[in-house]
Amino acid sequence: MCAGAVLVSCNGTFGTQDYVSHAAIALQEGGTDSLVLDINVSYPVSGMDKTALGKVGTFLTAEYFGEEYAGLDPAEAIKAYTDDITAEYREENLGIAQDIEDGKIPSMTMRHEEYIKGNFYGSHKNIFSYKTSKYVFAGGAHGMTAETAFNFDMKTGEPVVETDFFKEGYNRKLTGLLSAHLPEALESPADTSMMFIREIEPNGNFCVSKEGVTYIYNQYEIAPYAMGIIRITIPWEELEGLY
Repeated sequence: MCAGAVLVSCNGTFGTQDYVSHAAIALQEGGTDSLVLDINVSYPVSGMDKTALGKVGTFLTAEYFGEEYAGLDPAEAIKAYTDDITAEYREENLGIAQDIEDGKIPSMTMRHEEYIKGNFYGSHKNIFSYKTSKYVFAGGAHGMTAETAFNFDMKTGEPVVETDFFKEGYNRKLTGLLSAHLPEALESPADTSMMFIREIEPNGNFCVSKEGVTYIYNQYEIAPYAMGIIRITIPWEELEGLY
């Protein structure tokens, strides 16, 4: 396992520190199955007061790894999470590996892959956004990737959710805007025929940038797996009066 941390700057809004870790852990000596865990996450370290930075950091740790790690600093959380998921992986699979070796059950893959990423996305006025991505493969035809966006008040460090950001009664108009911009978010406008739904409602999973508000719809949420993650951006000028 290797780990490191690099200080970087994000668009002049605030300074961030990246925590990077890679672990490749064999299930058992001489075997081909293994746990692969890659982590590359970014935390704000300047640009807000200490209390606000602490709130954002605690929130991100809980989202990246789980509430039980929220009280740890990022490096400690990554190590604890790696240790815990390694123990869980071995506990769940070593017995299966022995049964395969003894011929009690057919051979199967017990490879587990997990990739966690998180970074600053953008900002607008007093709001900034982080976007996290988590890919998990635990056997089967394919793995699953999920992207989640989180928004924060720059002054307080408090999370900003959809109902905080938009004015009351926003849902209907925002649904119309998301539906109108859907075709340009797809590889081909004709792909709208593959959608599970045509009227795209806001789902609370959004981030802000200088271009506008981007809503994220994960695999299977509004379309088949093959269409991937769909990101619909609405320019700020079209959102006048809604936020």
